Amino acid sequence: MAAPAPRRWAELLGLPARIVVGLMSGTSMDGIDVAVCRIPAGRLDQVELLAAATLPWPQGLAQRLRTAHLADPSELARLDFLAGAALADAAGAVLAGLGLRADLVGSHGQTIAHEHGRTTLQLGEATVLAERLGCPVVADFRRNDIAAGGCGAPLVPIVDRWLLARPDRAVLAVNLGGIANLTALPPTDQPDRPVIGFDCGPGNMVIDELARRCTGGRASCDRDGAFAAAGTPDQGLLARLLADPVLQAPPPRSLGREQYGAEFVDRLLADHPPKDAAGWCHLIATATELTVQALAGAYREHVAPRLPVAEIVVAGGGVHNRELMRRLAVALAPVPVLASDRRGLDPDHKEAIAFALLAAARLEGVPGNLPEVTGARRPVLLGKVSEC
Repeated sequence: MAAPAPRRWAELLGLPARIVVGLMSGTSMDGIDVAVCRIPAGRLDQVELLAAATLPWPQGLAQRLRTAHLADPSELARLDFLAGAALADAAGAVLAGLGLRADLVGSHGQTIAHEHGRTTLQLGEATVLAERLGCPVVADFRRNDIAAGGCGAPLVPIVDRWLLARPDRAVLAVNLGGIANLTALPPTDQPDRPVIGFDCGPGNMVIDELARRCTGGRASCDRDGAFAAAGTPDQGLLARLLADPVLQAPPPRSLGREQYGAEFVDRLLADHPPKDAAGWCHLIATATELTVQALAGAYREHVAPRLPVAEIVVAGGGVHNRELMRRLAVALAPVPVLASDRRGLDPDHKEAIAFALLAAARLEGVPGNLPEVTGARRPVLLGKVSEC
């Protein structure tokens, strides 16, 4: 049987609803998040999640991606195509399980480098995805915002506004991925009030790397926050980490592996080498408190005076770290802290859903950035379109 004809961009404009796949791999590089969504035409505030999964990167590729910032141009070019193939395979596997074909794909790709307001690089060649999946692919979302004078991140705040804003209260949407970021959403009945959003500090990135080092690679994270719960934060070290100028900079602010990746952990361990198992727990507890206090401090300084919120909705892998969530609730009390599934949004796949929606926005000619968040001169369409 002949393969079905490829979907084309013009064809999608006439569909009442589209099957859109969102693909995301975050700064932790712990897997490929796939979200298969049904999005009605003209309704970016409505999305039906049909299936979601996190699939591992092919063996060896994740490690090559982690060191890609040190690679020569030939290796980067190879990784770009290999990442594109891996993203296509992940999307294809989830679609096959549903017996569906994608109309459109929004692929964030894997960030290799990000320099605030100057440049950004995500790998995962979109033409490979388009060829293998037989539909248009929107990718390379961040560069359009940087070209317009923005910092290229965070991009999810507009999706937070579409999906989480409420008419009767201000909401703080928090994402605890590798990096922690927040979006303060005014009530929808106050449309003239701006959204506030920016990267706060490390999310899970430092905690995860310390857990890997502590266990010799047997653990990829502090499961349930067990290490942190068994330790006590070093208050002197915590104060020095919180005094870092990158955490004192006013919004717009974007952060990544350049600030909190393996090199940061190398320096941390060189200056504070754990002497025993208890020492590792104390260090991981300190890293956990760094995530909490950087986020809470950012809220108190840059959000609460302008837009005090009534609830805090958390997504990202950090929702599964009980100790992190407990400490966050204490730091932000009395405002209630809840996981985003309580508001109908899968916390593990929120960002993949976001890039499905940003691809749909690109199709419909709707700008995907918020200049008040990224610092761009104007709203712009996000992403480049590849067709097979």
